[in-house]
Amino acid sequence: MRIEKISDNKIRVTVNKEDIKIWNVSMKNLTDNTPEAQDMFWFALRQAEKDVDFKVGKSQLLVEAVPSNAEGFIMLISKIEPGADVMDVLTKNGKIRRQNMDIKIKNRSRTAPIVNIFRFEDFEHICQCVCQTKDLFCGSSALYKFRDSFYLVMIPLDTMAFFEAENIILEYASRVQNPTVMEGILKEHGTEMIREGAVEAILTHFAE
Repeated sequence: MRIEKISDNKIRVTVNKEDIKIWNVSMKNLTDNTPEAQDMFWFALRQAEKDVDFKVGKSQLLVEAVPSNAEGFIMLISKIEPGADVMDVLTKNGKIRRQNMDIKIKNRSRTAPIVNIFRFEDFEHICQCVCQTKDLFCGSSALYKFRDSFYLVMIPLDTMAFFEAENIILEYASRVQNPTVMEGILKEHGTEMIREGAVEAILTHFAE
C-alpha cells in the first residue's frame, strides 16, 4: 500500500494486488462497504496520519475508487471541513451530473465495528497501557493469551477518537495487521482471560 499526499485535504492510496490478498478486498466489496473493506480503509487512514500527516479530525470524507494498471485500485480520499456544504463540494469537483452522484460519501461511522487487536509481551504492559488510555477509549474489549503473548481486543465506539489512544497503545504493544483472522485464531486456540469489559476489569482489579 502506497500513500501520497496530494494536498492538505486530499491523499491518494494505491492498493496493490498483495494488499487485495491480505485484506480480502476488491473494487466491488469496497463499494459494498464490507467489514474487510472498512478495516482496510481505516488502516489506510491511520497510516496516512502517521506517514504524511493527514489528520481527519471532525471532517467528513469523500472517497473515490478507480482501477489501476497493476491489478489493484486507487482510493482518492478528500476531507470536507466541518460546516462545508457537501453538495457544493461535489459540484465544484465535477462529481454531480444530472443531479446524480457517481461516488459514495463515506462518513466516519461504519455499519460494522472495527476490531483492533494488540499484542503485548507481558501483562504489566497492558496495565500501564490501560491506565494511560482510560480517558480515550470507549467501547468493548476482551483479553486473550495465546502462546507466550497477551492479546487485547478493542472495538471502539468512535473510531476517529481512538486514533489518539492508539498512538499511546503502540508504545506498549504491536498492532495485529489482520485482526479478523487473528480474532478467529484467538477464539479457537487462545486462552480466554476476560471475555467482556477487559479494559474496565483491568482498571478495577489490576491497574494502580
